[in-house]
Amino acid sequence: MKKKIIFITATRADFGKLKSIISATKKSNKFKVHIVVTGMHVLKEFGNTYTEVTKSFGKNIIKFSNQKIGDNINKVLSNTINEFLNIFLKIKPDLIVYHGDRVETLAAAIVGSLNHLLTAHIEGGELSGTIDDTIRHSVTKLSHIHLVGNKKAYKRVLKMGEKKENVFIIGSPDMDILFKKQPTINKVKKRYGINFNNYSILIWHPVTSEIKSLRKSTVKLLKNLNKMSQNYIVINPNNDPGYKIILTIYRKYFKNKKFKFLKSMRFENFISLLKNADYIIGNSSSAIYEAPPLKIPSINIGTRQNKRIKSNSILNLDIKNLNEKTISKYLNNHRPSKKIFYGEGDSGKKFLKRIMTEKFWKISTQKYFQDN
Repeated sequence: MKKKIIFITATRADFGKLKSIISATKKSNKFKVHIVVTGMHVLKEFGNTYTEVTKSFGKNIIKFSNQKIGDNINKVLSNTINEFLNIFLKIKPDLIVYHGDRVETLAAAIVGSLNHLLTAHIEGGELSGTIDDTIRHSVTKLSHIHLVGNKKAYKRVLKMGEKKENVFIIGSPDMDILFKKQPTINKVKKRYGINFNNYSILIWHPVTSEIKSLRKSTVKLLKNLNKMSQNYIVINPNNDPGYKIILTIYRKYFKNKKFKFLKSMRFENFISLLKNADYIIGNSSSAIYEAPPLKIPSINIGTRQNKRIKSNSILNLDIKNLNEKTISKYLNNHRPSKKIFYGEGDSGKKFLKRIMTEKFWKISTQKYFQDN
C-alpha cells in the first residue's frame, strides 16, 4: 500500500521551498501525496497564490482559510490547529512535511506530535534573529525528522538534543529551482507589466518585535529609495502582523513611476526577475538564499535576517545609513560569493532517496533528548 504524505504550505516562500520535493515525491508513483494549502495563499490581498499550487499539482489539494484580515497570531494558531487536526485524522498520513518558521508550521508540528503522527521539518536549525527563531526551534523539538540545509544547521539541531540518525542534510530545496532553466525575462516583464530596462527588487517584511517603529522605518526606507536613480519592483510583504502598515505606506507611491508594485509572483518568475536585477534590497531571506548563488548584490536592511549565514557578498545596513553613495560604493566593490551555503540543487533527489528506504519509515514518534 502506498504511503500517504501530507505537505503543508502557507506562503509563497515555503511553496518555493517545497515544490521540488513535492514534484520528486509525486513522480516516484510510490506515494500518495496530499497538499494542504492555507495561510496567505488564500488571502486575496496577497494575490490568491493558492492558484500556483493548483496549477503546479492540481490533485489531492485541500484548501482552507485559517484567518480573516486583522486576526491576531494567537487566533490564527488556534484556527489552524483545529483544521489540521480534522484533516490529519481524516487522511491518517504516514508522514507530514512542513517548512520553516511560520505559525502554520508550528500548528502542524503540534498536531502531529500530540497525535503521534510522523513529521518532517525542512530547514530547522537556521538562525534569523527574530521571533521566527523561537517558532523554528520549537518546531524542531516537536518534529521527528529534520531535513536541514547545511552543516551549521545540522550541528544546531543536534545541540537541541535531536537524534543524529534522524537529521539529514539535504540543502535548501529552492536551490533545485534556482539552477534550472527559468522563463525569459521578457516573458516575465510582459506578464507582470514591467516596463523598466534596469531595476532592483525591494521586499520589505514586518518585524513583529519592532511593530512600534515599523511605520517610521518603512516611511524612511521608501523616502530614501525615492531619492535613488534606480527603479524598483516592489513585492508585497508576507502576512505577519504589521503588514497593513507597510501596504498603507506603499499606496502613497502607487503613482510614482520609479516603483512597480506587485502582490506576489510565481517563484520561477521571481528567480528570472532576480537574475536580471541590479540588486535586491530589504529584509527578505531571498537576499541571503537566492541572490548570492545567482551572483546578484544583496542589501539587507535592519534586524530581520541579522543572524543568517554571513557572506561578504551581502551588505548589511541600518536604514539611517541607506543612501546612493553607500549603495554605489558597495556595487562598485561587490565580489560575488564563491561559496554556496545551501546545497547544489538536488534536495528533491535527496529527500526521495531517504523516503525510499525502510529505515526511514521505522523512525519512532516517541522522542527522547539526546546528549550528543
